[in-house]
Amino acid sequence: MWYKLFDKIVWDTARKSDAETHARQVKPEGIKEVCDLAYIEDDMWQHKLDVYYPESRESEKLPVIIDIHGGGWMYGDKELNKFYNLYLAKRDFCVFSISYSLVPDCAGPAVQLCEVMLALKWIREHMRDYPADESKIMLTGDSAGGMLAGFAAAALTNEGMRKAYNTVDVDMKLTVLALTSPVAYMNVKGVIGFYTKKMWKEGYKDKPTYRYMNLDEVIADAIMPPTFMVTSSGDMLGLKQTRRAAADFRKQGIEVKLMDWPDYEGQKLPHVFSVLEPNLKPGIQTIDEMCAFFRAHFE
Repeated sequence: MWYKLFDKIVWDTARKSDAETHARQVKPEGIKEVCDLAYIEDDMWQHKLDVYYPESRESEKLPVIIDIHGGGWMYGDKELNKFYNLYLAKRDFCVFSISYSLVPDCAGPAVQLCEVMLALKWIREHMRDYPADESKIMLTGDSAGGMLAGFAAAALTNEGMRKAYNTVDVDMKLTVLALTSPVAYMNVKGVIGFYTKKMWKEGYKDKPTYRYMNLDEVIADAIMPPTFMVTSSGDMLGLKQTRRAAADFRKQGIEVKLMDWPDYEGQKLPHVFSVLEPNLKPGIQTIDEMCAFFRAHFE
């Protein structure tokens, strides 16, 4: 099958690269890790999440960040973004990190979005068990996770979309949304369109979700929060999609801050650089600005 070949060629390389990146990173000290909490009680590793927060602030109510990892809908889990989430927690946030089922073991982004919504429901119901302020929430994701984050943010207020995806209604209000190189236009032409349409399986045109495959379609009838977006000159997968997303949000009257990085010290910054390397200068600056955007909207 095509996905086995793609997994061998692309994701095997990504696994090796990500393992090397993680091996040279250092965990920040003083972060409490609560791992492998089941948001669906079925004992599947895909349906678990982690929580991170500063040990020294365990008795407080901290602003919340909910993170959804990327990986082309086929690869990765919450461990992929572990260091990113640890560095977010170090900035005095309570961070929830979500895993979800992967293609081909699930029927594509529609199923993954339903799982993300169930994770949000679990977080909403259990947030008070952690040092989390339920009135200050940022939902974020990168690449495919950016698509899921954007779609989930829209589904919170778009009833028609929830019905099309047959997903749960979650009583959660987001303070801001943050999308890092989101690949969130799936019914498009070209190489990305060929790949993303494969994620939806045969017969996708006959399903209710067909009218909600692109980010501009899902936000049209939604109330979206202020949104922070990131891309870069070396972002081959997300550059055009992120710029398009920023333009479409602005057309809808949604506040957007776009960090569109040029070359940095003569080098092109790659796809989701701030997530992959949160302790390097460009990543640090990007994360600091994202967090400042979040704080500005609740302070």
